[in-house]
Amino acid sequence: MTEFLCFSFFEKKKTKNVSSFCCCMFVHPWKGIIANIPTTVQDGKHVGESGRKLREDLTEKGFNPLRVQPLWNRYGHSGFAIVEFKKEWDGFNNAIMFEKSFEMEHCGKKDYNSSRRQRGKLYAWVAREDDFHSRGLIGDYLRRNGDLKTVSSKEAEEQRMASKLVVTLSNTLETKNLRLKEMENKYNEVSQSISTLMEQKDEMIKAYNEESKKMQQNAHDHFKKISLEHERIAQHFCDKKRELEQREKELFQREAQNEAATKNLQHDKMMNERAAFEQKKMDERMLKLAEAQKREKEKLHRKIIELEKQLDTKQALELEIQGLRGALQVMQHMERDGDAEGKRKMEAIQGELQEKEEEMGDLEDLNQALIIKERKSNDELQDARKELIIIENLHASTCLGLLEEERSFRSVSYRYIWCA
Repeated sequence: MTEFLCFSFFEKKKTKNVSSFCCCMFVHPWKGIIANIPTTVQDGKHVGESGRKLREDLTEKGFNPLRVQPLWNRYGHSGFAIVEFKKEWDGFNNAIMFEKSFEMEHCGKKDYNSSRRQRGKLYAWVAREDDFHSRGLIGDYLRRNGDLKTVSSKEAEEQRMASKLVVTLSNTLETKNLRLKEMENKYNEVSQSISTLMEQKDEMIKAYNEESKKMQQNAHDHFKKISLEHERIAQHFCDKKRELEQREKELFQREAQNEAATKNLQHDKMMNERAAFEQKKMDERMLKLAEAQKREKEKLHRKIIELEKQLDTKQALELEIQGLRGALQVMQHMERDGDAEGKRKMEAIQGELQEKEEEMGDLEDLNQALIIKERKSNDELQDARKELIIIENLHASTCLGLLEEERSFRSVSYRYIWCA
């Protein structure tokens, strides 16, 4: 089997061109050489056709090169180019066809090396051993980018690779067969397990169906129980709703009563504040009247003391006047005797008596004025006392009114609390 695979593999790779070059050494990967490429001088450098253009021309002719690499030296384009083909046998066939095509046009390697070489005409051939060992740009490039191989060595190498591949494939096939047997055994085991599992599954499904029926019955009974309970709760909620509505009505009524009580309370509070303000004003006025009465009493007391002093002075003056009158009468009796000295004394006593009488008249006027002023002050004091009595009566009536309002508020509050 291995020999058959190797034979068939190489039969596919070989062609009639391959068999004719078994002993020749070629540069591998397969390469061709193009020579005598026309160049021109531009800016002191040789310029020639690009590798891309050459590759396109060769591709159109059916040689299918991978790339065309022009060779350059210090003067520019050297006029040579390397054509690279695929490493496989189809690449070798393309290289041989490439060489044969140029040989048929007398543009092969022999024609290039002969004296009949024409200027401006391309020459080409397949790179071989002599090109590989040559000096110059071509040899350097080939040695850097390839090595020498014969067709037979290439075939032997590929045969070794094919044999190795066949051995590898045989080992892989045996491994796959062993793996297949293992998988068959596992498949049988898994099939047996699946059969067992299917039986267990059927039993579980049967048990599940029975349990499901039982659960459905229990669920039906439970749902029925829940429905009855729901109806009972709904009825309870309806009763509760009616009760709450009734309580809501009562709360609205109580709220109205609270608003009325609040208004009354605010009114009472306002009246209380007003009464307190009036009371404060009355207290201030009463205090002022009391202070005024106190000042009037003190003033009256001072006047009484002054009147007493004036009374004492008046009494002393009356006594002095009576004494002077008695002395004057004595002097009048003595005047009848014609004593001049007695007459002077009598005149002096009369003058003094007249002064005392005038002073007595002044005291009488002052006393009368003081009495009138005292009566007036006494009248004012009596008026102040009457006003104080009126204020005290008003204060007492205000306190009684506040007490009555407080009693009525307490009775309303107690009544509201009792109703609540």
